[in-house]
Amino acid sequence: MQEGAAVAAKRADKAAKEGRVYLIETADKAAAFELTCETEPVSNNDDFVALAALATKAVETQAISSVEDLKNAVVDGVKINDRLQDVLVKIQENIDFRKFAEVKKVPNSVFGLYSHMKGKIGVITELAFEGTASDEAALKQAAKDIAMQAAAFAPVALNDAAVPAETIEKEKEIAKAQIEASGKQTKPEFMQRQIDGRVAKVLKEIVLEDQEFFMTEKNPKKLSVKDYLQEVVAKQLGLTSLKVVNFIRFERGN
Repeated sequence: MQEGAAVAAKRADKAAKEGRVYLIETADKAAAFELTCETEPVSNNDDFVALAALATKAVETQAISSVEDLKNAVVDGVKINDRLQDVLVKIQENIDFRKFAEVKKVPNSVFGLYSHMKGKIGVITELAFEGTASDEAALKQAAKDIAMQAAAFAPVALNDAAVPAETIEKEKEIAKAQIEASGKQTKPEFMQRQIDGRVAKVLKEIVLEDQEFFMTEKNPKKLSVKDYLQEVVAKQLGLTSLKVVNFIRFERGN
């Protein structure tokens, strides 16, 4: 333990932007964690992979709610943090569990998991539905499709209400500066209308349910994610409603 701590202290200033995002699904939850390292080859090292597998088993079988919970978990008589210290000593890189998040399954819901580029990006989505799905595999695929959407277009929030207030204020400031820089004289009431319009356009790009669903072959009408799920998928599967209720998006090193 002491030797591992010494290695960690020595390597603390080294950027650990490689590694992998791991995704787990059980009957009642889905979770993601990031295990980082300094260099890409280490993420394929047997000891690194075994450490990730031990952590995955902990998440599958125990109540984990944070990185600290994960490190303190004991699996098959082995404490995760003790194994981490052993790996630190053996590999001599800055290795650590960086992030953890989970989604609890709600009634009548399905998870979609998508891992991009061997764990560079990991996304979990949860779709909630009303009615009885005629094709559970298709419902599961729809959830994965939305996870792929989130991986590709990096939404910052599920819906408008979930967008951080500071993000909206920043976008208002940017919009105001752009309008003023144009040199056009604008009345205050018109200025506010233009600001609101520009911010609304940005929100459509960063809010998951308002983004245009990217699979053109499935979405020829260019519907938003929200409308695509309701007007296309829900109808195809005989559901009263279908919507995204949760998502997690982890990107390695960010």
